Amino acid sequence: PIAAAILVPIHALTHGITLAEISAGLALWMLTGLGITTGYHRLFAHRSYQAVAPVRLFFAILGAAAWQNSIIVWVAGHRFHHRDVDTDGDPYNAKKGLAWSHIGWILVEGTRHNQLDNVSDLLADPICRWQHRNYLRISSAVNLGVPFLLGLWTGDIIGMMIIAGLLRVVLVQHFTFTINSLAHKIGTQNWSAQNTSRDSWVISLLSFGEGYHNYHHAFQTDYRNGPRWYNYDPSKWLIWSLQKMRLAEKLRTIPLDIALRRRFEERREAFGHWMQTLSPRAHEIAHTMTEQLEHAQSRLEASLAEFSRTRKRWAATHTEASQHEVRALRRSLKKCRRAVKTTMREWEILLQDYTAMHSPLGQAV
Repeated sequence: PIAAAILVPIHALTHGITLAEISAGLALWMLTGLGITTGYHRLFAHRSYQAVAPVRLFFAILGAAAWQNSIIVWVAGHRFHHRDVDTDGDPYNAKKGLAWSHIGWILVEGTRHNQLDNVSDLLADPICRWQHRNYLRISSAVNLGVPFLLGLWTGDIIGMMIIAGLLRVVLVQHFTFTINSLAHKIGTQNWSAQNTSRDSWVISLLSFGEGYHNYHHAFQTDYRNGPRWYNYDPSKWLIWSLQKMRLAEKLRTIPLDIALRRRFEERREAFGHWMQTLSPRAHEIAHTMTEQLEHAQSRLEASLAEFSRTRKRWAATHTEASQHEVRALRRSLKKCRRAVKTTMREWEILLQDYTAMHSPLGQAV
């Protein structure tokens, strides 16, 4: 980072930055960034899909070029992060501050530095073992060799090494680090409040879809970080495309009814704990609104149950059903999905209004 902060402005002022350098930097940023998100993270760390050997080797090389350590070391730390999130066992514990979770944990040897007892599956993988043994050779060859060759081609070796090499590596690293730091500070907690993770579409723009971090912590085996079709998540689109080309298979997803039920149950439990803090007088005043909330909750539970039954019926019969039956099942599934989303939205709005109205009331009476 220090070298980039010094050399990039000097190069820009003395030689300028060419379109070729910018294009090469962006291309290598995308490739090495996806090597981390699609390869290191979703393929190797969480096993959210399976890929053929050439694809796994390709991501192993690209991930190494991000200069964030070998697959084995990177995944070990990340699995500890999920298992012990927000505790001393978390290598990049967000509760220790933004500087620590962003880069401090890399500069200071922590309690789990190079602890590899949770990656036995990767230690048994020939591609991961090869990449671990040769990590520095691979990363140096790509990060020095590719910009050098591009510089020979364009006639500006120094500029290409500074922009497509040095600056690009720094940006890839720090955009990745925002997931450990900013994605635990900025955004919403739509799926779980059990830890500090947040969903942020802004961070997703920098990290190829990894910014939907709250959903990921709630459902870490899902190959999608952004579960909705409109969520910006190039990594999920790449994995889906690999499946269509028969280069990947067994993509793991969390059914919507299961995700929404967990969200509902967690919020209902949190609301129950909050209700216990209200005084009897506050409960008496809030009686009418409580009835509305309980009615909405009952309708939501019924919608979730019907959605779950319909999804299971679809999974069990749609491959053998007639076209007419398939169309009817698909219509029922869409109807249930819409009903669940509508009732969930109504219940959450009432919940928000209730807590906003009665929190001051509970303190006053």
